[in-house]
Amino acid sequence: MKVDFSEEEYRRLVDVLTLAGMVLDAYGRGQETSRQPYFELEQKLFSYLEDAGCRDLLLRDVGSGQYVRKWTKDRSEAIVRIHDDYVDDCFWDELIIRMADRDMKADFALKGIDESTLTLEERDKRRQEFEVRYDRELRSNGLANLVLRADAAEGSN
Repeated sequence: MKVDFSEEEYRRLVDVLTLAGMVLDAYGRGQETSRQPYFELEQKLFSYLEDAGCRDLLLRDVGSGQYVRKWTKDRSEAIVRIHDDYVDDCFWDELIIRMADRDMKADFALKGIDESTLTLEERDKRRQEFEVRYDRELRSNGLANLVLRADAAEGSN
């Protein structure tokens, strides 16, 4: 198979591969062998930087021989903002989902409701009520009103 890219398309491809690499390598998980084929593909595609006229985006690490992304000092590249927005959205979504699930279960326990007797729709409706409440609160106040308690047995927040 042969694929031709314009310089502009190759630059976008480098951005997409950079974003994928940020996710694949998050928290040092890039060393997992299951992820190695993705990095090999990235390196293969990065190796065409000369042909695409994109020496300003990538450089070859002398020690490892791998191609790595060049960054400005202030990391103002658009792909960094996209990644930061994604991570931020994931944080808030995951926080809301986990708190809602925790507090829904605590609410059921306080009310003596056996969760297994509820339909999936009933559980989802109740979880969504908590999610909406937390979404509204966190959008309005961020973490300002979030309080952690040492004794979680007191009940739901």
